[in-house]
Amino acid sequence: MRKLRNLFGSMLIRTKILISNLILIVLMAVAVGSLAIYAARHYTEIQTRDLTRQLVHQASDNIEYRAKEWVGSTVDLLANSRLKSMMAVESSAELDNPASNRLRANTLLSEFANNNEHVRAVIVRNTRGTVYWWENRDGGAGQLSEQDAAKMAADSEAKIKGSGPQLLWLSSPRGEDEILFARAFIDLSNVSRSYGVIVVLLDSRYFWNPNAAGSLIVRENMAIISGSGDLIMGESYPKLREAAARTAEVRNHAAAFADSRIVKMNGSSYLITQEKRSPDGWTILNMIPMSQLFGKIRLLQLVIALASIAAVIVSAIIAVYLSKSTTRGIKLLERTMRRVEDGDFGIRIKPAGTDEAGVLALRFNTMLDRIDELITTVYKERMEKQQAEFSVLLAQINPHFLYNTLGTIRWYARMKQQPEIERMTAALIGLLKSSIRKTSEWHTLREELQDIARYIELQQIGYGDAFTVSYDFDESLLSFQVLHLTLQPLVENAILHGIEMSKASGLITIRGRRAANRLVLEVEDNGKGMEEECFAKLLAADRRTSYPGLHSIGIRGVNERIRLYAGEEFGLSYRSGPGKGTTAIVTLPIIESEKGDEVHAESDDR
Repeated sequence: MRKLRNLFGSMLIRTKILISNLILIVLMAVAVGSLAIYAARHYTEIQTRDLTRQLVHQASDNIEYRAKEWVGSTVDLLANSRLKSMMAVESSAELDNPASNRLRANTLLSEFANNNEHVRAVIVRNTRGTVYWWENRDGGAGQLSEQDAAKMAADSEAKIKGSGPQLLWLSSPRGEDEILFARAFIDLSNVSRSYGVIVVLLDSRYFWNPNAAGSLIVRENMAIISGSGDLIMGESYPKLREAAARTAEVRNHAAAFADSRIVKMNGSSYLITQEKRSPDGWTILNMIPMSQLFGKIRLLQLVIALASIAAVIVSAIIAVYLSKSTTRGIKLLERTMRRVEDGDFGIRIKPAGTDEAGVLALRFNTMLDRIDELITTVYKERMEKQQAEFSVLLAQINPHFLYNTLGTIRWYARMKQQPEIERMTAALIGLLKSSIRKTSEWHTLREELQDIARYIELQQIGYGDAFTVSYDFDESLLSFQVLHLTLQPLVENAILHGIEMSKASGLITIRGRRAANRLVLEVEDNGKGMEEECFAKLLAADRRTSYPGLHSIGIRGVNERIRLYAGEEFGLSYRSGPGKGTTAIVTLPIIESEKGDEVHAESDDR
């Protein structure tokens, strides 16, 4: 199995697809063919069972009707006054003239029999044992002797006495596809009085429907079974006798039923359908060889097999074509990739279609375009990085020169006794030094508040007593890390848009608190406030112009930097209303640093 797996794994995709398709085609053909044959046999059997039940039911109705019709026709014999007088004769004259009586009886019985072509013989026997009979001898029929007629009449009379309706249907003892019918010769005016017995031998075709010719039910596979289990018709066919014996247990347990089952006899299977009628208790049994049912299906099976083979051949040809056309685009892509591996980035694939291989070719071309673009971009970024490194070197030189020069100005202001200029210069030098010495985007809240204090000192020199600033911080918060220049733009915005625009004595409150695992900083002013629509505009405003060394950024920049370094769940929000002042709220993660250490954030642009 492992060798087969390795062999299959080393094959080309086209060969794998072809083999897979062929296996699927063969499996599908075998499965569909087998299912078709099974379905044909199964539904043929089901439909045959249903049809046979219907035909047996129709035959049963016909047999029941014909039986009742025959019983009614024998009433003519009971009503025949001449025959009745012969059966009930008691005078010695009648008894002394048997030849005359036999002739008269023969004439009367022949008149009755000639009315029905299926009558083969009629026998009457009176209570004294005198027997009269008539037999149809046309066509070389068997000869009925007086002894045979007397025995049939005596046996039938004995069986009739044990039956309720005084009617008897049996298979003829002569065989020859005959049915024996017997009934008591009763006085119609007094049914309790019997003169003897009437026995009629009927051709079994009497119960056969001539319209059934050519159907599944034929006379040779149909039997009529009496309520006592005796065969009325079909006695001369051994298989019918065996089928009746096999199904006797079913009949004995049901008063009326319709049953169809497959029974195996002598190595052959037969579909046996039977219907038991009530109240007479007759059962109509039909037996059809399964070979007869499925004989025509063999041709269908051959057709299905040939069609499956043809489908496999045609599908194999189509599978070969499709496997080649399917892998054509993949092979083209593979050859092109080899060219790219050799360093030819200018080659492009011309898609052969719009299928997955064509889309893959288009995306491969797009990837090559992107690679060219990235190569160009990397080259430009490398040049820009070298330029930026040179600019950083200059930026490090210029601020040092600037705050050294400011230190000279501060010394000169002190000499000239200008304290305001000295304080402004000292505060500006502090801001410049703080900006230059930062090696990370993060520093402690204490350092952030120190820079804010320097910035406010500069602003208060310009604004005078126009605003005051209060701080509300717990000492434990001062060691937490915050982004550099987080509060300065907010304080600047509060002075310019809150305090200055209100033209009143302003109060700016800077507070901080800890909420679970978050550090919340607020810059609140008592200015004129703003509408809710202004919040979104403020956060969406363009970045303010940056000045080398001061790192001055806008409100939007504060929000973006917090989200960039801390995550989307942190950032800047506002709480305000017209005439209610404005509160800027900064949410940062809790980041603690060890005492004396400065946390540095990795950055590639500082």
